[in-house]
Amino acid sequence: MNKLTEQRLRRKIRQVISEDREYQLRQLSPGAFGALGPDTLGIPPSAVVDVKIIKAPKPVFKCFLSNGQTFNLIDNGEYMQADINRILFDLDRYDDLNGAKYELEKLMQKGKVKTDGEEEASDDIEGINEPVADTPTDEPTAEPEV
Repeated sequence: MNKLTEQRLRRKIRQVISEDREYQLRQLSPGAFGALGPDTLGIPPSAVVDVKIIKAPKPVFKCFLSNGQTFNLIDNGEYMQADINRILFDLDRYDDLNGAKYELEKLMQKGKVKTDGEEEASDDIEGINEPVADTPTDEPTAEPEV
C-alpha cells in the first residue's frame, strides 16, 4: 500500500510541474509558443526546463532542455526560425520543419542519461587497442658474438 501511495504522489507531482511549465511557456510570444507546441516541433512541455529571451534586434528565445542541451527560436514577425545544432530552419517550410524535428530529436538524445539496462558501446574491436609485442624497448638487446 505504501508503494502505491508513493507512485500516486509522484504522478501528481509530475502533473503539477508539467502544468506549471505549460503556463510559463504560454507567457512567450504566440509564435514561440506555437513553435514549441505539438503542431510545429512537438516538444513535450516536460522536456523544456527554461526559456530565456536574449536581447537582439529580433526576439530570440533560448530554450533549455531537461538533458542540458539548448537551441534557439527566432521570431521574425511573420515566421519563426529554429537554430538547432548551428543549423537554421524556417519553421514555415515543410522540408525545414522536418529537418528541425530530426535535429531536435538528435539534440534531445545527446545528453540522455543511460539506464541500468543499457550497455555502453565500445569503439575498440578485438585486438586493436592491445599493445603490439614487437615494440622496441629502451634496453639494448644482447648481440651475438662472431
